[in-house]
Amino acid sequence: MAEASVDVRTEAGPREHPPVSDLALWTSVLGGPFLFLLNLEVNYVMVDWACNTGNDWALHVVHFVSLVLSAACALLGLKLLRRVERAAPDGDRAANARSRLLATLGILSGMLFAVSVFAQWIGVMVLGTCLRN
Repeated sequence: MAEASVDVRTEAGPREHPPVSDLALWTSVLGGPFLFLLNLEVNYVMVDWACNTGNDWALHVVHFVSLVLSAACALLGLKLLRRVERAAPDGDRAANARSRLLATLGILSGMLFAVSVFAQWIGVMVLGTCLRN
């Protein structure tokens, strides 16, 4: 009878870490939609107060902050995409395909929702807050 030798390893081999964190990727992807919806809700709550007091400035501040943060999510996606591209070895684009996809989605999502927040802001700038009959 021949004896078979089996090599059993108790510890896993070194795991390669992605060049960017999952939290940063998902923040860039979901930050824009979250800020868009938050902007919509905060303005809905504040419009009666702004109309009664005549303080439109608070609505403009909320829109401005939402716009800047949505654009920051797009810029975060761009930064992450550049970091992923630098970390990939030459010719091995499939190695970080998931990170590249999420970073690209973060760029597009951030830009789309920044434009959407700006479109909401145009209504406040043009129409004002008090449209009661």
